[in-house]
Amino acid sequence: MLDNSRVSILCIEGKRKNNFAFAPDLKRKGYDVHVAESGAKGIALLSGLSPKVIIINASSLRTNSLRITSRFRSILPECPIILIVDKGEAAVPAPEANVVLELPFTVQKLVNRVRTFQAVGQRHLISLGPLQLNTRSNMVSCNGKEAHLTPRLTRILMYMMEEPNKVHRREELFQKVWETDYTGDTRTLDVHISWLRQALEDNPRQPEYILTVRSVGYQLRIPETTPDPAG
Repeated sequence: MLDNSRVSILCIEGKRKNNFAFAPDLKRKGYDVHVAESGAKGIALLSGLSPKVIIINASSLRTNSLRITSRFRSILPECPIILIVDKGEAAVPAPEANVVLELPFTVQKLVNRVRTFQAVGQRHLISLGPLQLNTRSNMVSCNGKEAHLTPRLTRILMYMMEEPNKVHRREELFQKVWETDYTGDTRTLDVHISWLRQALEDNPRQPEYILTVRSVGYQLRIPETTPDPAG
């Protein structure tokens, strides 16, 4: 079953009279919805938000929706964008949008479009304890903290998540991630581990998840959960 609460939606929706507002219905469906009344305010939210889907309700805005759509596409090239337009405007080309929906339509139709992207996105998700890694977008979240990783940092974390609590030897991890047989200098791995801690840990100087095993390598420690006796 798809978990709506894990899907963060950025909804660009103004307050023009008589417009269709979809953000309240999406919230009732359990989605994590963040609303901005303009494209500029929506872009400002991106500093602390990594949306899984962007919905631009052009019917509720007073500005050129194509320009807003293009701006979001330039910032988040992989993020699905759903553009909502007034009746009769769907014929206008909107190449930066993944889907164009012409009013009127039901909220369920919008939810169905979101679920299409939701299902595709969750095939790229690796979840382990408090960690969730999207190997397609290179986004990681840990206890509510989100960060964008480089492809190489994604590969390091992916390998460690495949065998949690195992001590990974430096040479072994270096060979896998850098795809080389050379292991004469693994200091660059140490630097990448430092960057990974910056992305995940509340206090990188005292890491809780990525631990150093002296003279050996690194361990991704995931605390085991104790079953609740009450059931």
